[in-house]
Amino acid sequence: MYCILFIVITSTITKTCISFQIPNVPITITKNHLAKTSNVHSKTKLNQSEDTSMTSNKELSRRQSLEVSIGGVGLGLSFLATRENKPTDYGLFGVLPVGPYKEKKSIFETIVPNQIWTVDQKFGILNVQVPIRMTVIKLKSGLFLYNPIAATPEVVTWLKNLCTSENTTIQSIVIGSVAAEHKVYASVLAQKFPKAKVWLTEGQYSFPANLPQSFLGFPSDRTSFLNPDGTGGEDSWSEELQYLTLGPFISRDGAFAESVFLHKPTQTLLCTDTVLEVTDEVPNIYDVDPHPLLFHARDTVTDVLQDTEEIRKLGYRRVVLFGLFFTPSAIVIKDVNTAFKERRPDINTDFIGIYPWDWVGDDVKSFKALQGGLLVAPILQKLILNRNPIAVLDFADTIPTWPIKRIIPSHLKNDLKYNGEDYRRAFDFLTVQGVKPGYPNPLKDDFKTLDDANVNLIESGAISVIPPFPGGIASRAEIIAQEAYGCRAGVCSPRPKP
Repeated sequence: MYCILFIVITSTITKTCISFQIPNVPITITKNHLAKTSNVHSKTKLNQSEDTSMTSNKELSRRQSLEVSIGGVGLGLSFLATRENKPTDYGLFGVLPVGPYKEKKSIFETIVPNQIWTVDQKFGILNVQVPIRMTVIKLKSGLFLYNPIAATPEVVTWLKNLCTSENTTIQSIVIGSVAAEHKVYASVLAQKFPKAKVWLTEGQYSFPANLPQSFLGFPSDRTSFLNPDGTGGEDSWSEELQYLTLGPFISRDGAFAESVFLHKPTQTLLCTDTVLEVTDEVPNIYDVDPHPLLFHARDTVTDVLQDTEEIRKLGYRRVVLFGLFFTPSAIVIKDVNTAFKERRPDINTDFIGIYPWDWVGDDVKSFKALQGGLLVAPILQKLILNRNPIAVLDFADTIPTWPIKRIIPSHLKNDLKYNGEDYRRAFDFLTVQGVKPGYPNPLKDDFKTLDDANVNLIESGAISVIPPFPGGIASRAEIIAQEAYGCRAGVCSPRPKP
């Protein structure tokens, strides 16, 4: 969810969506697109006067060439740097070249002794690096891994030692999302543990073309999909695990889906992106490298800051705002000439000393508006989940029926002490009544970039218009009739009952 900051900003500034990538609407080339491209090529060869087809083909070719070029650069970098000389090195970082690039340090935490552990790394771009988390649960049948992270030698060794100390093996590797940052590392980890079964959330896609999962590194003989209704998975899970999938919601070019799991013995809910908690507490992963916090704590390019607890909290506050809103209302972005002219590599060498914005507004007010409970990330609120309010609320209404006393999300703060009702309350933004006072409710000004993106994406046809919300004059059946339902490669968005 957080690796798309720069592309989102670029798309908003240029008022185009050619390079816009978000979890459910990345610009990709599906099989249908490829078929259309092939037809256009044939027609163009036969009749050079078909200007419309030629223009469409050129636009698609430029987009496809750009995506392939980016992928080629990434693979080239990866090839040159695949040697893992340190325990924290990840040689295949070029496949998804985001910070902190090759060196991916990890923090290992015990949540419930002998039952639940988490491993955190940092992930992001432009020093907007947020925690990304893998959760490990010991089942009677073996270890259950939810949302793998980069399989550095340090992580692989830790997992092997955990198997030894707990006298068990890795049974299941589960990808609870279709987002790149959660699935790109899973196939590598699966190769490290050849006896583990791999389970994918339904709705997976790839670009520039949809490819078989085996082409993406997932072993075909031991990779399966989770049934969205919660009836699939390993037979041995039933005593200890329960799950349900939100979606998949399939748009023109992408998808969103998330499978959440309940570990019954500890009453722990595992989720990926659907909810998180914003607090003043700086996650432990920044202790191993606070550099991103010090970079973003500056008000302007000339600031020279000391590494103190308060400065780290300031930097974390701004990293969170960037990660959730992409361009918070408290910043003023400089034009390219000014940013380059004012660069100060003598103060900070990152990005050749460029600091392309100034913090001039009240970032504390923006941050406080996100606190007070569980929050659905703003990008999901504005561009994804609001296209299917009935389907989402049906899912969210199910979660309070599960006995939950702890939630482990894949981002930001770990080990959240909330229950199912708290989880459901986070989705009140999808009702006419809206969010109740005292709970997280982002400021309108901070939504501007996402609101602009919403207009651009609707105009381009990448996403559908927003249907009415429940609680108003529209009936359930009327809302369902206006919700967004798509299909790709034989997989369709589930449609609720009227």
